[in-house]
Amino acid sequence: MRYQEATGRKNAPLGGLMRSPWSVIASFALLLLMTTERQFLAASPRWRFQQPQGETSTGGTLEGIVRLNAPKAPGVTRVENTTDPEVCGRSHTLEDLVVSARTRGIASAIVALEDVPADKVPPTAAGRLVFDNRKCRFVPHAAVLTTGSVVDFLNSDPTLHTVHLYGPMELNIALPLKGMKISRTLDRPGLAVVKCDVHGWMQAFLRIDRHPFHAVTDASGGFRIPGIPPGDYTVSVWHEKLGEQRRRVGVRGGQVARADYEYSSKAK
Repeated sequence: MRYQEATGRKNAPLGGLMRSPWSVIASFALLLLMTTERQFLAASPRWRFQQPQGETSTGGTLEGIVRLNAPKAPGVTRVENTTDPEVCGRSHTLEDLVVSARTRGIASAIVALEDVPADKVPPTAAGRLVFDNRKCRFVPHAAVLTTGSVVDFLNSDPTLHTVHLYGPMELNIALPLKGMKISRTLDRPGLAVVKCDVHGWMQAFLRIDRHPFHAVTDASGGFRIPGIPPGDYTVSVWHEKLGEQRRRVGVRGGQVARADYEYSSKAK
């Protein structure tokens, strides 16, 4: 009687003292699902946590600086402009040789391993790059990508630009409106030269590799490539105005290898 008074229901002892059959079934199904999920995650390596590139104990790192051997940093190349001057201005730099006054480092040089065996190329997620037409110049001026990466070609200017790729794949995209974006997948390795058919001074470079062991030098001329499998490699440094250099470099697991490069102002 006490139970009936507390619940206000008759014939309630069974319902209050025992779980509903449906709740038992639901609990069992949830337990089965969790067990199956754990087994699936354990068996499928693509779902396991993977350390970021360069954080493994077996990989090595290559770093260095690309410098210009000159007593004085050269001035930038400038051109006069008559196309869309109200948007682009009357004068532009080609950005073809940007040198740090402090370090003599060369910006926008492309550094890459040339002879990475296929069995040493790790599974690499395809990257994504925003390639902008901004203030009538390409941003970035130089970039590296792995095959299969997606590039978002964007126009941030209120005027027509074209993004015309020459090299491993021919591609010509018109972007007539401000804010317009067109995406493409780049799946062929090689060096692509990018130009705008409307504004002749606009030029950029995209290097596509089957591996992730490449970099672009920063404003001080420095570069860093982590996660390289141990071994001896040919490392190339390429600059649009100064040309290419190659050198054999040994990389050891868990260590940092150093490779500095130097150009003369007359190199090509």
